[in-house]
Amino acid sequence: MKKLISLLFFIVGLQISLKGYLAAQTSSNEQSIYLQLNKSVFELGEDLWFSATVLNAQNLLPSRLDSSLFVELRSKAENQVVFKEIFEISNGFAEGHIFLADTLKQGEYSLFAFTRNSFSDEVKKTKSILLKSRITPSILVDVNFDNALTTESNTLSPKIKVVRRSGDLVKKAKINAEIWSENKRVARVKTTTDSLGIALPSFNKLKSFENLILKIDVDSDLGEEQFELPVTLPTNTQRIQFNLMPEGGNLVEGISSQIAFKAVQQNGTPINIDSAVVIDEKGAVVTSFKSRHNGMGSFYFLPLPSKQYSVSIISPKIDSIYSFPKIFDSGFVLNVSKQTENEVLFAVKKSEGFEGDSLTFRIEQRGQLFYESKIIMSGDGTLVKIPTQSLPKGILKANLSNNTEQILAERLVFVNNQNSLNITYELNKANYTTKERVDLKLKVTDNEGASIQAVLGLSVVDEIFKSVFDEDNIVSFFYLSNEIRGQVHNPKSYFSGDLKRDRDNLDLLLLTQGWRSYRWPRVQSENLTDSDLQVSVKINPNSVSKKVLKALDQQKIQVVSMFGASILSTDKNGELMLTDNMLYWSKGGKMFFKTDQLEGALLNFHTPFDATVKWSWDMLDQQKRIFASTKNWNVLPQIENDVKRLDDFVVEATQDQYGVAGGHARNIIEGKNTDYVCTFDILNCRNHSFGRRPRDGERLYINGVLKTYRAPKEANSTTYFNGYYGIPEVYEPDYDKVPEDRVFTDYRNSLIWRPSILTDEKGEAEISFFTSDIRSIFNVHIDAYGDNGQMGALKFDIKVLK
Repeated sequence: MKKLISLLFFIVGLQISLKGYLAAQTSSNEQSIYLQLNKSVFELGEDLWFSATVLNAQNLLPSRLDSSLFVELRSKAENQVVFKEIFEISNGFAEGHIFLADTLKQGEYSLFAFTRNSFSDEVKKTKSILLKSRITPSILVDVNFDNALTTESNTLSPKIKVVRRSGDLVKKAKINAEIWSENKRVARVKTTTDSLGIALPSFNKLKSFENLILKIDVDSDLGEEQFELPVTLPTNTQRIQFNLMPEGGNLVEGISSQIAFKAVQQNGTPINIDSAVVIDEKGAVVTSFKSRHNGMGSFYFLPLPSKQYSVSIISPKIDSIYSFPKIFDSGFVLNVSKQTENEVLFAVKKSEGFEGDSLTFRIEQRGQLFYESKIIMSGDGTLVKIPTQSLPKGILKANLSNNTEQILAERLVFVNNQNSLNITYELNKANYTTKERVDLKLKVTDNEGASIQAVLGLSVVDEIFKSVFDEDNIVSFFYLSNEIRGQVHNPKSYFSGDLKRDRDNLDLLLLTQGWRSYRWPRVQSENLTDSDLQVSVKINPNSVSKKVLKALDQQKIQVVSMFGASILSTDKNGELMLTDNMLYWSKGGKMFFKTDQLEGALLNFHTPFDATVKWSWDMLDQQKRIFASTKNWNVLPQIENDVKRLDDFVVEATQDQYGVAGGHARNIIEGKNTDYVCTFDILNCRNHSFGRRPRDGERLYINGVLKTYRAPKEANSTTYFNGYYGIPEVYEPDYDKVPEDRVFTDYRNSLIWRPSILTDEKGEAEISFFTSDIRSIFNVHIDAYGDNGQMGALKFDIKVLK
């Protein structure tokens, strides 16, 4: 099995050359985790491969605090965990594999990964996947919502037409049609298609017609297919969410300010405003504006005394008038006057009556205070110039406070977007045929062209499996999506490489975030304790007598794995912590536990998975959910393989030891002692295959050390716990080495998945793989993390034509 490649990462001290007082930096153990998948749309029975990059959330350098990555796969419709295991983290990087069995239901799933140090209320990122029985369905449906709504009876009657991919009608198909709202089914109708392939389900007495989803299950002679689409009712006007957000937070009379706006549809997708106007209380037009990017835009505005303003959207046609933000008669305004690659110029403006006021101006990034200075107000205001060359890349938060520490204004701004890794590629051919060798050369440099050694994650997937979700790459995740609240539409588009356009679009996005939309500081949920985030086994107090319950301290528990065995002691609560070391030595297998002396005692396991019952997090639909804990650990295992002892099996606990060489796992689990002592008093001697039975309490040489031998005793409670989840090899054919394999059909839609490619010191790597029998365009996705702490991403296509 492949081992994760270890890199020696170094931390470069930040030298901040700013005027003013440089505040002491506060460090954090908080971690952020980025997941890269081989793809995000799967067919039943396929393999999901993933890699995890675990970074310190402040300095974005690989974190070595945790060795365990807890991974859950949860169905969105039923909110049910279908997979949960623990994976090994090595120097901040992890790899994993999940088999998506054909017994799973079709639909959307969320893949969630966390560590003990990423388990906070603010870190709630998931990776969405879509699971389908077939990517290319044998039938198609056409749904018409015209004239479908009867308002008098609140009835919805869509017209559903079912056809084959050839265009032929599908007659007498069984239709199960359901209306869903906010992940709840509100109506269901069963019907069949007529001779024209048409079905007319009627949903009666619906309470609302907003944000509805129509789910259709079609059962015909071609098999069963599922479809899902939003209910789009015809209307002369549109209903949208429209918000105005003044730069810095407030509008003040007599001070010109920039006002940002954002428009989204009811389902949360952006909608562009082609024409809109600001009008006063008399209906006179004051100014006009329109969107510039993803439904967002901005305009400058001067609020006048005793005036009232509102917004009217002309195109698209919106049957609403939107109120203006509150206008204060006095106060302060914080604007970005100018931004370049090297500096940000802030303008602090004031109204009359604040002459000589002392304010505090601060610059923070990811919870660290980089700059603090006192400002004495005079005239119309003052300018603050912040050089950014030595600041880390990412979102800066500038705020203005008075002498009572009340925040008066706040502004988010993105700096140093140019500090990214550049990835270039070279292919040996422009186009490829089926089962042909692809030679790919990659080179990684920084923004100044210097070679950078980096870890690369590479996936090559048929474009038909293209993601239907707003996905991040490693750059957009760590620098954007993970830093601000709410969903970001198409986050990768803000890092296109066009620095000026990206800077303008990022500024629009941050202007529309409003106050307190930055994710720092991050606070671990008050409902969680340190013990909630540990892996442990505990004697069930209900399974022992009251007399024993008072003496659970130092009870013996036998622990057996594929690579060793020990007798460990519980703490005063009858609990034994399972260390990462124990999980490591049981990787790909199981650890077996039973009480050594307490007859009939049961063992319960606790993991951070159980702590999710205390922790609410935002699902992709942004609705609060509470995870339900499902405990399925306590199952008596069926053992077939022998268990052998390794000398370097070490656990961090007070322990007596016994040997298991030559013994079988089932003998140990059932309490049958197969230990022996040779003529030299060596337990389970490797040079002698037999000997006398050892006596409990005698002194023997165990692993070369003279120790007290404790024989395992029978107990009625036996259970197991999985070690780190094993990772199988990714199948990659080599038709050059094994040409006879060319006669077999190759239906791989994922040509290659390599999550940990290490470039050489020149930043270069060469990868070879073979195409399959699929003729298509294949999307190549690459994420990069360099030894300078910078990140980069690249996407391009490979064409397989014949």
